[in-house]
Amino acid sequence: MTDGEATEKAFGRQLALFRKDRHVSQLSLSLEADVSTRHISFLETGRSAPTREMIARLSAALGLCRVERLSLMRAAGFWERPDTPGETAASLIGHSGNDLDAMIAIESSDDTCDAIAVAADVLARIGLDQFFTGTMQAGGDGSTAIITHHHVTHAPLGWMLHYRDRNYVSIDPLVRTTGMWHLPFFWSDLRGSKEMNAPKVGRMFNEGREFRISNGFVMPVHRADGSVHALSAMAEKIDVADPKVRSTAKSVSIALLHRLDELGLPASGTPLCLADQERDLLLYVLEGRSRSDIASRLQSSEESHDRSLAQACARFGTKEPLEAALRARRAGLLVA
Repeated sequence: MTDGEATEKAFGRQLALFRKDRHVSQLSLSLEADVSTRHISFLETGRSAPTREMIARLSAALGLCRVERLSLMRAAGFWERPDTPGETAASLIGHSGNDLDAMIAIESSDDTCDAIAVAADVLARIGLDQFFTGTMQAGGDGSTAIITHHHVTHAPLGWMLHYRDRNYVSIDPLVRTTGMWHLPFFWSDLRGSKEMNAPKVGRMFNEGREFRISNGFVMPVHRADGSVHALSAMAEKIDVADPKVRSTAKSVSIALLHRLDELGLPASGTPLCLADQERDLLLYVLEGRSRSDIASRLQSSEESHDRSLAQACARFGTKEPLEAALRARRAGLLVA
């Protein structure tokens, strides 16, 4: 047996152990990680070798903690720096070893979906569980910003539709700051400024709290043509005083934006819409179908259905499935 074969078998044994400990079948794991059951089988038997990105996806699907994810990485032969006493201090000027692994996984991604999935997993761990990317350009009058959304698979759709309907882009100080600053910032960094204290702006942020959004993060990347490619993330709770939170948000966002530029942005903006499974799920909720019936119709386990429903609810700023379905319906997103 070669060293490579031994490594692949060690990874397969470790993956199978974590999966069985959680009473997750290969089929359930394949559905949650969006890979084929055959590939899961090949990974566990050592017939296929995992990539960093695949390990990140499987870890997220199984809900592995950092120590468990590290053991999978090492079993597969990948290097990842452990925490050190100086890591927090280093993060004040750079990034941590954990961030480095995520950045490498993003850079190694072959398509935008994989890159976004890695970034989403890491950002969620620090509280930025919803985000989107977009390009901002100055309008014809030189002051109005024109924003084109590119990737909204993890975006807070309820809030974005509410924001659009009220034309908040015309008064939003975050938009102006994104166009002027070349550094990342949290919304709370701007508190106390004259613009943030304006009554209309205060009302906008208060309405954001109704969608479970109390803070956010923006990473702007300015281009030579004058446009700004930015990642905008939102959070209900986040510790912005933690330097590791700040370094992770910055490093992962920069890596994602640059990788998306390399892979190529879509020719036109991404419409604010639901994925097919999300739409079907919320339609079934509106119809009053039972948990088991919905899981059966979507060909998933009830546990997987619960996770998908929780994610759909979060997109509309609520924990109540019926409220999420009604908000999606009012926004015209449940049209078959």
